[in-house]
Amino acid sequence: MTNLSIINSLYLLSEPPQPRQAFQKAFKGLSIKCQGSAVPWHLTMPEKAYKSFQKDVCIYETEVKALNLNYYNNTYLPTQKVFDYLQPAKVNTKKYEEYVQLDTTGHIRSFQPNKDGYAPKAEYDRTATVTGRLKTTSGPTLLHLPKVYRSVLQSRFTNGSIVSLDYKSLEPRVLLATCGTQPIKEEERDIYESVRSSLFSDNPEINREAVKKIVLSELYGAGMESLKQRLPNVRDIESVVGQISDWFNLEDLKVKLVKEWKETEYRWITNYYGRRVKTENAHTLVNHFIQSTAVDVGLFGFKNILEYIEELGRLDDVVPLFILHDAIIFDVKENAFSLINGLGRVGASDIKGLEQVTFYMSVDKNFTGK
Repeated sequence: MTNLSIINSLYLLSEPPQPRQAFQKAFKGLSIKCQGSAVPWHLTMPEKAYKSFQKDVCIYETEVKALNLNYYNNTYLPTQKVFDYLQPAKVNTKKYEEYVQLDTTGHIRSFQPNKDGYAPKAEYDRTATVTGRLKTTSGPTLLHLPKVYRSVLQSRFTNGSIVSLDYKSLEPRVLLATCGTQPIKEEERDIYESVRSSLFSDNPEINREAVKKIVLSELYGAGMESLKQRLPNVRDIESVVGQISDWFNLEDLKVKLVKEWKETEYRWITNYYGRRVKTENAHTLVNHFIQSTAVDVGLFGFKNILEYIEELGRLDDVVPLFILHDAIIFDVKENAFSLINGLGRVGASDIKGLEQVTFYMSVDKNFTGK
């Protein structure tokens, strides 16, 4: 995508105006040089039609020039570097031939190896989804591959391993970091347990799983009736939800987002970093804000990790392969295993705009499950 196309998508702009199809049709069969903006439209259209087209162009250009491009310049472009680091993954060709006969989803075919045994490099689109969650546009669709087939990947190194670094409970942690009033205890990495111990230590019927269901229900806009059905043993659930909502400062966030949504004529809200997020329903406001912000937090963290590996001069030993939602996947040489836990700490801290917050990462040194 060109920079202008990306900006159009990020800022929810319409495509640049074009002459009516009736006027474009005459140029369809001509060379590229005689199409699009290179066509002397003022010589090929009736004056009235050209003036109308020119007016639309001026309105569009004015809208683009008036944009505040802080998000594009300070968040999108810096984190785009993450994707430049990614390398093709090595494929276990025997496993590929076996799985291609079994996989009814069809995603295993996207790992088809070349003559050297490598899959194509994964390419992603950052603007195809409402909140900016990644969509694979070419190469292996690991985002959708059933876990049982992950052993189609193998290390390019003798005694190497496919390793993942994955943010733990990223979205509720982002909610607390951007909106909450209560810190997570430094020694307590489990956000749901932190909520439980802070609010319900004297109430045994409110366990960690109940807290998790309530938090996620609040994030994803589930109704109270649905929550009552899922937690039938929790008495006075409205009060419990209210306490958790206060802990995360959810009501203030909802008020802020509704106000912004109204000001944009119910078209979009902006995430913590300023990305516009198209929103059509009030019950998705919180989810869109948090999910979109979490995408950017994750990419800033991955950027920190990759730049650190580069500074160490170890990109040939710790090879980045994929982004999988809140995780980054590496092919790691045996003599670099000792780096992995430290990389998790690098990705967990010093996130741009949230430098005082720790976003904990878990390490899976056996991502393929072999």
